[in-house]
Amino acid sequence: KGLGFIRGTKKVDPDDWFFKAHFYQDPVCPGSLGLESFLQLLKVVMAEQFDLGEAGRIETITTGEPHEWTYRGQILPTDNLVTVEATITEIDSKNRLLRADGYLSVDGRIIYGMKNFTAAYRDA
Repeated sequence: KGLGFIRGTKKVDPDDWFFKAHFYQDPVCPGSLGLESFLQLLKVVMAEQFDLGEAGRIETITTGEPHEWTYRGQILPTDNLVTVEATITEIDSKNRLLRADGYLSVDGRIIYGMKNFTAAYRDA
C-alpha cells in the first residue's frame, strides 16, 4: 500500500537469559518476546509518523481492535538470525492510529505471522 515498511534483526545469542529460564531442559525464546519485537517496530513507526508529545503513550495491541497471530515454530539457541518485518496497511492521522501486518523469521524460515496489529497514541 506504500504506507511504510520496517525491518529489525537480532543475532541469536545462545547465552541470552531466556534460554536458561524458559522451559526446563527445552531452551527456547518465549513467544511473547518475538511478538514484543514486532510491537517495538510499530512504536518506531508511530514515533516517526506522528509528532508525539511527552505526556502521552503509545498503546500497542490497541483495545477493541481485533488482530491475529499465527505461531508455527521456535527460536532456538542454535539458530543464527531473527528478522522481524512490518508492513503498514493503514494510517489514521485523525485518531493517531496505525495498522500493520508482519512476519518474524528465523534463518529465513517464517515462524510467526501477525495480521491487523494496531498501535495508537493516547494522551495521558
